Amino acid sequence: SHVSSWPCADFVKVVVVRDPLERLLSAYLDLCEPLADDGPARSGHREQHCEGFPLPRWRPSFDQLVDHLAALPPHERSDLNQHFLPQAYFCGLVAPRADAAASSDDLLFSHGTLPRFHHVVRLSAATFAADMLSVLASVGVAESTAHRFLQMRDGHDTGAAGRVRRYYTRESAAAARGVYSVDYSTFRLPEPAWLADLAGYTHGIR
Repeated sequence: SHVSSWPCADFVKVVVVRDPLERLLSAYLDLCEPLADDGPARSGHREQHCEGFPLPRWRPSFDQLVDHLAALPPHERSDLNQHFLPQAYFCGLVAPRADAAASSDDLLFSHGTLPRFHHVVRLSAATFAADMLSVLASVGVAESTAHRFLQMRDGHDTGAAGRVRRYYTRESAAAARGVYSVDYSTFRLPEPAWLADLAGYTHGIR
């Protein structure tokens, strides 16, 4: 952690950041979504990792998860587990403000931290592969090795990018956008293009 403060001039430091709304849905699909074959293993997985719904008897909808996160005071979001924690809180990019009640500002940004990274690469961008290949080439990584690196997967691909329109409504997207506003501002992320495609409120319709 706090790799941004490492002084070595030979290091090339890269932030890979995912669109927060896509990342939230991916975490829900992997950790929280009730499945038809919800057995003891799945319930235990949800009990351990599903933020805000730790008991096996809970079978939260995506709307319920978003509502729970949106109800948290901003300074409490730093206590979320790593699957739901805003990405800006990793590596010391942003520090939660301890005296949030005393100020209208809910966060204290670390001074000059993000500029210490040489590249901010957006995982959800259509240009991600090309951007990462460019970064790896700039530090002398062979193209064949770089391609193998990009093909590595951790086994948790949930297909969230292709399912955002099915799970999000305008209301839940707006609420989630508020929860992760620190990510959008810290990394200067664009609004997801698919937000414009969302229909009106369709609570309970999937």
